[in-house]
Amino acid sequence: MTKRWQINIKVLQKDIDIVSERLESCTDVLSTFELNGTEFWEISGITKPTSDKGEANVVVRELVQQLNLQPTDFSIEMLPDRDWLAENRASFPCLSYGRFLIHGSHNRPKTANGYLNIELEAGRAFGSGSHESTAGCLLSLLYLFKIMSPKRIMDLGCGSGILSIASVKLWPSVKTLALDIDYDAVETTLENIKVNKVWRQVRCEHSNGFPRVRPGTSKKYDLIVANILAQPLVALAPHSTSFLRSGGYIVLSGLLETQEREILAVYNSLGFRIVSRKRLKEWTTFILKYKRT
Repeated sequence: MTKRWQINIKVLQKDIDIVSERLESCTDVLSTFELNGTEFWEISGITKPTSDKGEANVVVRELVQQLNLQPTDFSIEMLPDRDWLAENRASFPCLSYGRFLIHGSHNRPKTANGYLNIELEAGRAFGSGSHESTAGCLLSLLYLFKIMSPKRIMDLGCGSGILSIASVKLWPSVKTLALDIDYDAVETTLENIKVNKVWRQVRCEHSNGFPRVRPGTSKKYDLIVANILAQPLVALAPHSTSFLRSGGYIVLSGLLETQEREILAVYNSLGFRIVSRKRLKEWTTFILKYKRT
């Protein structure tokens, strides 16, 4: 069996995206874990069969120089001859949040189960539903299902496309625009919307934030879901009112409990009012309603 290498890198939260994007070029499986009791996160990847230690060393060396990592912050280890990708799939559990059931192709329900089933492949770590920010968004969609019937939704920072798929599962006639700055995320979303048979309702595009072209008044969105980090949420706030209709809702996630006040202050100043706050561990998800002043 082909040799594989495990790469482990410890970084601050602000550097997660940099490291993940670079490691994706040489890994099949990529996971991110918070190191409890510290301010650090560990990113762990298992190399592709076509990658060797030399390639892994080059990638890690570049990150060491770019982020000024210390020797204790990273490691590269050869793994025993085992089918790690198959084992990762086998260990990927079903996740349920209210009416949603998230599963892989290896544990696809064989009969009707009463859930809104979402199929994602294991190994696509970001947006798999296991992170509290994604879970918060799924629970927020279920909350909004009780109070609105959107016609147009924007999924900003779509990752795996899980929230776009979930939206269509709740509102089958909705039209959803899924956007992400990461080309791999766009590719993954396109794969997942096909697997989940929602390609007619979801359009996915590469975009650095909101689209350049602003919609006309009649084409604005009823709901925007932004599962990103606090800094981009603040940067994108002034543009959100150009895309969201008055009376529409925005779901904000990917922020820590310590960042709540800053986020609320920015969005309150633009005409948003809090509808719901969900806290899962230290992560917060807001539902805000917009009213044009």
